[in-house]
Amino acid sequence: MKVFFIGATPISAGVGYADSMEAHIVAAFHELAVNCEYFPYLTTGLGRRLNRLVEGARTDFGWIRRTPVDRLLARRIKTTQPDLVLVLLGNYAPPTTIREIRRVTQASVVCWCQDHMGTLGRQYLIGARFDHVFSKDQVLVDLLQRFTRTSQAHYLPEACNPRVHHPVTPTPEEQQRFGCDVTTAANLYFFRTDILENLTEFDLRLWGSIPPFYEGPLRPHFMGRPVVAREKAACFSSARIVINTLHPMEAGGLNARAFEIAGCGGFQLITHSECVERHFVPGREIVTFNDVNELREKVRYYLDHDGERRAIAEAGRARAHAEHTYVNRLRRMFNVVLRGTGSADTSSLGVP
Repeated sequence: MKVFFIGATPISAGVGYADSMEAHIVAAFHELAVNCEYFPYLTTGLGRRLNRLVEGARTDFGWIRRTPVDRLLARRIKTTQPDLVLVLLGNYAPPTTIREIRRVTQASVVCWCQDHMGTLGRQYLIGARFDHVFSKDQVLVDLLQRFTRTSQAHYLPEACNPRVHHPVTPTPEEQQRFGCDVTTAANLYFFRTDILENLTEFDLRLWGSIPPFYEGPLRPHFMGRPVVAREKAACFSSARIVINTLHPMEAGGLNARAFEIAGCGGFQLITHSECVERHFVPGREIVTFNDVNELREKVRYYLDHDGERRAIAEAGRARAHAEHTYVNRLRRMFNVVLRGTGSADTSSLGVP
């Protein structure tokens, strides 16, 4: 079986790229013995910044219909003649590009939209008319099925990669850097900073970007950079509690961090959502909070109950590595697209 996989970024340009969803999907294809050719759409040929200018020129102003990247993409797919074309996210390749792909291959063209609904942007996901759309958000799936021509929409959440997201024994230097009461590693926009400002009484370390124009009590707690790969695993393994605040547009799904924290063996306190119970058992594999008062109370409680906290973290890790992996997600996708079972929630198949 051959898959042509279109992502946004390269997967061999440094450590950060190696911890991208694109890299984890390619690794899962290899584990499944699937022949995968990868194409980084936003960096091939023109470069990321120039590609964004070209995208505006052809979408906002209608000046350009086909770019050198589109022509290169079509040639590569025509040469490969894959059994499946997989597009990640779906908000950067316009409908004209998907139509060009269909002119050179008879393969199914599907999209895995792994981001929250706030990133729909120009709604290419709808206009491209994919054969199947897989989304990590059940609310988006329901909307697509009820109001658009995208009848083949399926729920398929993100995952962890056990080869990257696993517990590590931190070195003394890592323990000094990452060891703390409470941590998070995320893009720290204002919704998150308002929540985290309630935790400054604890030993708190925040890894990720500082919101533009932010001035507040969290500034001493910012570590100044993100963490990826081994450092992310060491961060989640070394901290006693890892906070996961879901984006407010995450209406019916979880972020990738939910599965990565669990995979790394971190004790996770996550925003309450009905979707959490779809993947973990609250109180046994993960812990939720409904508001900032409950967050503070549970941080205090679990800092005082090491054994209970460690047991929950280990149960979450076992669940994530057994069920919530990219290999299992791709098996379910194949089940829908290539074997016609009609639901991405069916039991995982064997390696195709």
